[in-house]
Amino acid sequence: MNAFRNEVSGDDSSHDASMPCLLFVDDDCDIQVAARLLFQRRGIRMLSAYNAPEALTLLASHPVDLVLLDLNYTKGARTGAEGLALLKDMLVLRRDLPVLVVTGHSGVTIAVEAMRAGATDFVMKPWNNDRLVSLVTSVLEKGGRNHFSDAEPVLIAASQIMKEIVGEADRIAATRASVVISGPSGVGKALLARRIHALSSDEGAVQVFSAEDCQDLPEAGGVWICRDIEALSPVLQRRLTDRLDESVPPRVIALSSQDPAGLSARLQPKLMLHLGMVTLKIPPLRERPDDVAALASHFLHYFSVRHGLPEPECDATRIAALQAETWPQNVRELRAAVERVVIMGEWQVSSDKTAPQTSEALTLRDTERSLVEAALHRNSFNVTKAAKELGLTRPALYRRMARYGL
Repeated sequence: MNAFRNEVSGDDSSHDASMPCLLFVDDDCDIQVAARLLFQRRGIRMLSAYNAPEALTLLASHPVDLVLLDLNYTKGARTGAEGLALLKDMLVLRRDLPVLVVTGHSGVTIAVEAMRAGATDFVMKPWNNDRLVSLVTSVLEKGGRNHFSDAEPVLIAASQIMKEIVGEADRIAATRASVVISGPSGVGKALLARRIHALSSDEGAVQVFSAEDCQDLPEAGGVWICRDIEALSPVLQRRLTDRLDESVPPRVIALSSQDPAGLSARLQPKLMLHLGMVTLKIPPLRERPDDVAALASHFLHYFSVRHGLPEPECDATRIAALQAETWPQNVRELRAAVERVVIMGEWQVSSDKTAPQTSEALTLRDTERSLVEAALHRNSFNVTKAAKELGLTRPALYRRMARYGL
């Protein structure tokens, strides 16, 4: 689980921040070692990922300027489907990311498909070292350096159910259909909404607002992401219905913690006709143990880099303990728990399921206070930035600060 991270940690301790950074995704360890030596001699820092989840974690955690992408990571795989899916995920995270596809002579067709999907160029295996370095250098010079800041959070989908949901979201992203994304708080509804927008043909800025704090609808069209759509007042429901009746309506991606039946009871029937064309329902994290393992691995590395601290070990026993937790606030709570582990340097998530449980209300209150307080400290008590990180409006964050005396 930690093999690629130990390698990365070694690089991080001594690298020069002025060096360009390349991420190489390939499951062959020998090729990775040879490539690292080649690029280090040319003054290029290289990070290694051996599969798609590791690649996304490194891309979110490090100032990557260019990706060298092999298209197959599973033994016996030849279709390139894994690499094409990863290419899409990386370009959702960083639209301007230069990606060079690595392929054998039999994979030219796949390489061309990758370029249609957004890759910059392709390299044939076995490569000529001088030509490869020349191509990488040329792309780096054209693209410039990545002025790294915290990337958008990564949508990790390891479980079959999440892969199916993401696949359906990707399929409808190119349409103009409005979408309802439902699921309990903290499961990643906003991340999925942003992915749909990123993969759509709409190049305008997305407008995000909360129905709970909404006094009026946005004036401009484009794409609207509306949180807690069930809290929209009757007056605004009618206005939204009228906007959706227009010849060029906004595309609404509505987020709700209500199930479809509950949402239908809260919204006016005509509005539901518009919004209910496509409904994506994300299950709670406790029902997705594969995602717990993948997310824990991702957050451990992400926060160790973010805070400049050693990455705690995480063995199979610890993963099993994390999977046994109920996670009332889902991914948001797991993220906060793993960040706390990195900061404190030790595991604090209980694996004793026979111990008396505190009340859910107390657990939710304590966890929410911890999340709010940590976000405020990370952003030097800049309420606007902290609210954006937490997915709240400024008034909603102020209410929580007053509630907890922060």
